[in-house]
Amino acid sequence: MKDARRIAVIGSGPAGLMATDGLASAGHAVTLFEKRKGLSWKLYIAGGSGLNVSNSLPLDLFAKHYTGPAAHWQDCLKAFGPQAWLQFIEEKLGIGTFLGTSQRYFVETMHAALLVRNWKRRLEGLGVTITLNTPITDFRRAAAGWELWREEQSQGTFDALVFALGGGSYEPAESLAWPAMFTSKGLVFKPFEPSNTGFEVAWPAAFLQEAEGQPIKNIRLISARGERKGDLVITQYGLEGTPIYFAGMSGLVHLDLKPDLTEEQIVQRLQKTRENLSPMRRAQKFLQLSPGSKALLFHKAPAAAIRDVPGLAHVIKNFPLELERPRPLSESISASGGLAWENFDENLMLKSLPGVYCAGEMLDWDAPTGGFLIQACVAQGHWISDHLSFG
Repeated sequence: MKDARRIAVIGSGPAGLMATDGLASAGHAVTLFEKRKGLSWKLYIAGGSGLNVSNSLPLDLFAKHYTGPAAHWQDCLKAFGPQAWLQFIEEKLGIGTFLGTSQRYFVETMHAALLVRNWKRRLEGLGVTITLNTPITDFRRAAAGWELWREEQSQGTFDALVFALGGGSYEPAESLAWPAMFTSKGLVFKPFEPSNTGFEVAWPAAFLQEAEGQPIKNIRLISARGERKGDLVITQYGLEGTPIYFAGMSGLVHLDLKPDLTEEQIVQRLQKTRENLSPMRRAQKFLQLSPGSKALLFHKAPAAAIRDVPGLAHVIKNFPLELERPRPLSESISASGGLAWENFDENLMLKSLPGVYCAGEMLDWDAPTGGFLIQACVAQGHWISDHLSFG
């Protein structure tokens, strides 16, 4: 290809893999650098309980789930949205996908191993050089472009660089070195904070003995951040699960333990027997509460609120719970914060460093779980591969 250039992609998560794929498919000589001994470590983590790759929401609603510039997400997802990504997985990587009952798309294998293996094979077929065990510690201007460095060892000079180094989630703080590499060049960086993470709760010991590991199924969590329906899991330190990832916040929140019933309907169900049962025994018999919900009511409900049926119905629909602090960044599914949008032009190139691009969770955006995170990363990787120019 007459206009082929040498391009380095640093980072092998979904953003880096998609940028590499698009650039190599266009005929460029691409070298993919990864600091670990294998590709896409975080995809393996994401797929631990089923690799959820996208969501079935209409595109206009899909874009509203992201923080950051609305116009960017609209353009990016229009160029490479859920259907394009699913088609890529099926046609280019040879892996089927399916729509789950949660309206999320999954790969048929439910895990990342085959997807990563097939993608690696595809990239090698496109002529990509894959360099593992190579953490990049600096990049510097050179006469013929940009030179990459690992400590004091040059890794080569390239016409353009694409960084896709991920956010701070699941990373030990001491290993997250890339922010310093960018701030040393005058770029604005917002410190990472945990997102899509569990929250700590001061559980009584007796409660944990009975309930640790139990699900609180089919509930709605309501907070000042919003509300979300789904399942939670009681842990030794607090709570995990999609509702708390979406709407969790330090302070008082409320759980609706029976979101499919009104308070009046709950009262009717609890009063329909003539047996002389306590309100809690009635709830156990007629409401099909999950084990975690029963434990919450028994150990954590205000005593005065569950002495009669109306009081119990009210607390079932408005269960008060004090959340303490979020779990550490090293345990969170994703992170808010990152390189500020003011650093970038519309093509995700750094304004002050022409020819240097960034994609994925390095940037200051956030989204809930449910396929939105991976979809955003591949869409940004694709966007760069389509809009990359040389400084």
